Amino acid sequence: MILDLHLASLPDIAAHYESDSQNWVRANMIISQDGHFVGPSDSSRDLTGESDLKLLLLLRALSDVVLVGANTARNENYRQPKARDEFAFLNRKPPRLAVVSSSLEFDLTTPLFNAGQEPTIVFNAGSTTPSAELLKIAHVIQLPDEDPSSFATNLIAKLFELGLRKVTCEGGPSLLAQLLKADAINEYDLTISPLSVGGTPQWPDALPKTTDWVEVGSAISGDFEFKRLLRS
Repeated sequence: MILDLHLASLPDIAAHYESDSQNWVRANMIISQDGHFVGPSDSSRDLTGESDLKLLLLLRALSDVVLVGANTARNENYRQPKARDEFAFLNRKPPRLAVVSSSLEFDLTTPLFNAGQEPTIVFNAGSTTPSAELLKIAHVIQLPDEDPSSFATNLIAKLFELGLRKVTCEGGPSLLAQLLKADAINEYDLTISPLSVGGTPQWPDALPKTTDWVEVGSAISGDFEFKRLLRS
């Protein structure tokens, strides 16, 4: 069955994407027709549309935590999630926001830290000592750096320890590539925009390899195509 996101109700879309597993890591990304993660202004907003944004917000609402790299959080103007009336039928709290950073360079006055109900989680992936100001407004967790190959599994394990067991990762590509390499992602939801960017796409390792994944659902909205992939 191909779901039309433009016509389907939110409960129908939620049923299409909900997972019954207690621990579940989902990637949710959009790419251009020619495989780029961002458009001319270096933002994924160049590629998106109304239905893709609708799905993004719903997948967040189905999650315990939204996980994102610091560069993506800054470039895309992330903010702490809030409860939204249209998702009241899910009977879930809004997700936490978790940001992975090696520099800890943030503007602490932005909605990344000041717009929601619970503190943003900051995973310190480097050796920078967090400032007192950051520690006041964020939950900072130091990730072990002795073994880079276990970075992704340590990251997800820390989230599970916090009781945040349904994870939606929205990139960036570097973080996704590490999670994919570690087999830490259960589901990859991929939106294919009708737009083309041109040039050679970067970060092929951040996309699911067809040999490792099975398409279990698909959706459309106008010229946008949506694929739901599970690890085989």
